[in-house]
Amino acid sequence: MLEWLKKSPERTVARFIDAMNARDFAELETLLADNFLLIDDAGRTRRGREQCLKLFAKAIEVLPDYKLAPSSIVLRGDHVLISGKLLSTHSAIAKSTQWRARADRSKLLEWQSFAHGQTISLIAEIDKALV
Repeated sequence: MLEWLKKSPERTVARFIDAMNARDFAELETLLADNFLLIDDAGRTRRGREQCLKLFAKAIEVLPDYKLAPSSIVLRGDHVLISGKLLSTHSAIAKSTQWRARADRSKLLEWQSFAHGQTISLIAEIDKALV
């Protein structure tokens, strides 16, 4: 099958999830847009590919068993909606959750996590570990 037929926003999101779970930073660098925006459960943000790659690397160091386990990935308008679970032995983040992404056929533009109830800011927690 022709490669261009396989490209879609949903496929870009699936590639991001696969790269995160495989700790494939070369693939993550390829997938993230220059001005990629990350929004955590608490609404805290981080913008820029390089800043987010540093954050992801530290998150994986601090939470080595962290995995994204999607159960569904669907396109709705300009948004890709993902349902699933965060898998980790860290009880504060291991939960069923949803994500919202914006992507095109090759780049992830935005990733937002949503949690039920009270949540910690993963960005704030990882920032503490960076200093």
